[in-house]
Amino acid sequence: MSKRRDDFDEFSDPENPRELKYEEIVKASDRIRSTIVKTPCLASHHSKELIMHVYYKLENLQRTGSFKERGALNALLGLTAAKKKIGVVVSSVGNHAVAICHHANLMNIPMTVVMPPTVPINKVQQCHALGAKVLVQGNNITDAQRFARSLAREKGLTYINGRDHPAMLAGHGTVAMEILEQVPFVEAVIVPVGTGGLAAATAVVIKQIKPSCLVYGVEPEVMPALFNSLERGQPETCPIVNTIADSIAIPGVGVNAFCTIKSRLDKMLLVKEDWIARSILHLIEKERLVVEGAGACPLAAILADLVPELKTKTVVCVLSGGNIDTILLARALDRGLAAEARLVKFKVGLKDTNEDLMQLLGLMAANNYNVTRQFRDQVWVEDDVYHCEFKFVVETRGMEHALELKRIMEKAYPCSAIFETEPFNDRRTCPCYVRKAV
Repeated sequence: MSKRRDDFDEFSDPENPRELKYEEIVKASDRIRSTIVKTPCLASHHSKELIMHVYYKLENLQRTGSFKERGALNALLGLTAAKKKIGVVVSSVGNHAVAICHHANLMNIPMTVVMPPTVPINKVQQCHALGAKVLVQGNNITDAQRFARSLAREKGLTYINGRDHPAMLAGHGTVAMEILEQVPFVEAVIVPVGTGGLAAATAVVIKQIKPSCLVYGVEPEVMPALFNSLERGQPETCPIVNTIADSIAIPGVGVNAFCTIKSRLDKMLLVKEDWIARSILHLIEKERLVVEGAGACPLAAILADLVPELKTKTVVCVLSGGNIDTILLARALDRGLAAEARLVKFKVGLKDTNEDLMQLLGLMAANNYNVTRQFRDQVWVEDDVYHCEFKFVVETRGMEHALELKRIMEKAYPCSAIFETEPFNDRRTCPCYVRKAV
């Protein structure tokens, strides 16, 4: 019993979960409509390529860059005057903290934010700039949440669980209300999933107004918290690991979200990291949209051909946020290019002469390959001090062009050319192999 008192959130109680009601979402919509941005729902420029009519709900265009503003504002407006005066504490890996700090600043509500040390520095700085007191505590979001609840009890602050508070979930549901208004002929909605709050709220609205419309959730394969929970019939946790979709890298499912979603979600999908990276790349290159890893997950499921049953249907992908760290963005783009074989990494052993290097570079230039990175290792070459190892990252036009590079290098340097990019790092791969387009 004492353990429960030390770490208890009355608004997210595993023994008394609260199922979200459609009427709560309607009230939230009336409450926040005049303040929140009604984000557009735009048709993809590449629906023909995707073989379905894809629309993007652009929650990355909210003032603070994510859908979290909706729930944050609804939760703050529901506080009494006394609670607003004392202040609010939250724990977050970024988007929830920035969103609630933005609206708390406008409403003159004192804010304290508890973050784990893994949070990108730009999100910490945004909270500081919005007048919040930021505390870096614990090793992960679970530790940060525990500390925030402890601080709330000690200081009399109001703790708002950004991922499972009923008022937060009700605010999130306004995304789906706008989707049905903007794309009334929608046949499926795909939603990114962390603890399941956005997916749960979306499912409540869709199944109330248009039951025939499918609602799919999608989360990173490396952190399948909701996927496992639905399979086992109860909220489950999973180990915290690094993922490109860092804003939904949450180890547990919200008890209220799970109670709401378990009978309403049509399908739960898992996407690999490479497909999330390719989705980010696609959205930037072809749709001109900058989206964080979580927001890219719905399109990743389409690109990975996980939803063939949706071919030719009208599908809305909820791009939940655009707050991607610039360093992570660069890495994600490189990973996406590598996954499409447009960046290829390999090494070659050469005699340590300018003539031999120029011959190698000339061979690549003659076949239209662009060297983006080059490293020369003269020390760690076994047996022969007159040779060195060159490592290259080369830009290609795609899979077939990359395979041709492999053939050229292995023919010119049969004993020393070693490719490190999939599928080229497998010596059993046939040199004529070409992955067929999905």
